[in-house]
Amino acid sequence: MISVLDRFTDQCVSAIEQGKTFERVPKQRIDKIVVCGMGGSAVAGDLVKRFSRVPFFTNRGYLLPVFTNRSTLLVALSYSGNTAETLSALTRGIEAGASILVIASGGKLEQICNAQDLPFLKIPAGYQPRSAVGHLTLPLLAILSRIGLVREIGPWEALLAGLAQVKARCSLNTPSDENPAKRLAETLAGHIPVVYGTVDNTDVVAMRFKTQFNENAKQPAFWNAFPELNHNELVSLVRADLFANQHVLLLENAYDLPENRARIEITSSLLEKSEIPFTKLVAEGKSELAQVFSQIYFGDYLSYYLAILNGVDPTPVEPIENFKRALAKRVDC
Repeated sequence: MISVLDRFTDQCVSAIEQGKTFERVPKQRIDKIVVCGMGGSAVAGDLVKRFSRVPFFTNRGYLLPVFTNRSTLLVALSYSGNTAETLSALTRGIEAGASILVIASGGKLEQICNAQDLPFLKIPAGYQPRSAVGHLTLPLLAILSRIGLVREIGPWEALLAGLAQVKARCSLNTPSDENPAKRLAETLAGHIPVVYGTVDNTDVVAMRFKTQFNENAKQPAFWNAFPELNHNELVSLVRADLFANQHVLLLENAYDLPENRARIEITSSLLEKSEIPFTKLVAEGKSELAQVFSQIYFGDYLSYYLAILNGVDPTPVEPIENFKRALAKRVDC
């Protein structure tokens, strides 16, 4: 896992090039995008969504939204190519006459594309799906940029520079007193992380942190987003005693609305007053894409170090594999 993390910038360079050179870009009129995926693949859809010029829906399930039609670009994302929900959604998208683009490392999705002559972008195999977020996100972003379906994302060099900065500070060889990911992991050890982002901005980062804590560190974690959490979850602070084993992470970047920045500041004061431990994490980078990806990259390192402190191997996810085998015995997937 640490080797994959340390090579993440290289993964992103390769992924960007794949998107730039992919030949079968959509040519039909497209007025909306539906990305179908689960887990890390769905996160890739959420990352691309923030830059979309047209209505964009990340579809986490077997069915499709009712508005899927011939002017829809349906993107099936599945690292393995065998995700049951994505296969089901793709079949329905084909029936609806949607334009199709599939990104996977192989599997049943590749077989379907070969049989029906559908555009298929094959990404490298050999990763844990959650570790291939660059391969799943950046080719799609590059393709949509080429056909004008996403807004300006800034130079790719800004993204790569931001990732390089994270690696320099967080890689395994960087000692703890100079490594913010190691230090924060030590703070979180023995605690349940609660990650707060802001809607349509760092909310996808907060969810990514949560799922990486789950899969890499093998422990509970939770997430929510401003401003919604100020309308309900805030009230739970009156039972600060139940927060005794939790640590709140507040995500910030340069693209937070002023209103949400104020909410973060007020919430910070309330957490402090209630003696609930929290840490603010401010994103770095010279573009919006760089800030979002760099913060995700930091969270990946953080979850790795927390796994080591928890005494677990961050790579395998045996409960998920066992669940899939049990499900396959009951459902044709």
